[in-house]
Amino acid sequence: MELINFLIEHYYFSGPLVIVLILFLISNSKKGGTKISCQSLISLSNQDQAFIIDLRSSEDFNSGHITASINIPMNDLSRRSNEIINSTKSVVLVCEMGNLSPNAGETLKKEGLKDIFILRGGINQWRMDNLPLV
Repeated sequence: MELINFLIEHYYFSGPLVIVLILFLISNSKKGGTKISCQSLISLSNQDQAFIIDLRSSEDFNSGHITASINIPMNDLSRRSNEIINSTKSVVLVCEMGNLSPNAGETLKKEGLKDIFILRGGINQWRMDNLPLV
């Protein structure tokens, strides 16, 4: 309660702080590419419009991955970006929980790629939705 009273009494400090926080959240939500749901990824994949990149380690990838995805671990992304750049399909980045993919998307944007999607919640969300892994 004291915090709220302080923020109200010092609105000239708290107002800009709230604006900065909102702008930070907005910019962070768009970082690296457009977030898509598992159902959107299935739709893209069924239309043969998705080039799915799994950013997890090889061990995690081999223990279960989305059909037709290829494994390019996050550490190898810069070195292997040429495998992605020439794709005519939309690139969909998948990591464990969706928190590494935005950084990978920024890396690919610097390489000139524009059509980038990020699986919201990563492979973890895929599992929670009881979707199949190979």
